[in-house]
Amino acid sequence: MIDTTKTAEKFVALGKDNLAAMTESSKIWTAGVKDLTEKATATFQSSFQESMDAFKALTSVKSLQEAVALQSTMARTAFEKAMSVHSSMTEASLKLGEEAMAPLTARVTACVETFAKAA
Repeated sequence: MIDTTKTAEKFVALGKDNLAAMTESSKIWTAGVKDLTEKATATFQSSFQESMDAFKALTSVKSLQEAVALQSTMARTAFEKAMSVHSSMTEASLKLGEEAMAPLTARVTACVETFAKAA
């Protein structure tokens, strides 16, 4: 005969642990998104300042050849920085996803083990 009180207590504990895992996952996700947003904001501010500096530099050139050389250098630098930032943000986003999913994955594993034992 199944002890319904014990079974109910197990389900309540299971639900409580699942809620705790969801809460932990949400905290990790929120902190990570905040960090990514701050990094993106800093990058945008830096890029804006670099654009203003580039504009000032272009206004002070003495020849078309100098302007073309300066523009070429600035374009290459901007492209390299964009690729670097993109790579960094992609890696950080993937890492955040893994970190945020870890508590949930652990709970799924625990639930599967619990139900496998019960069966």
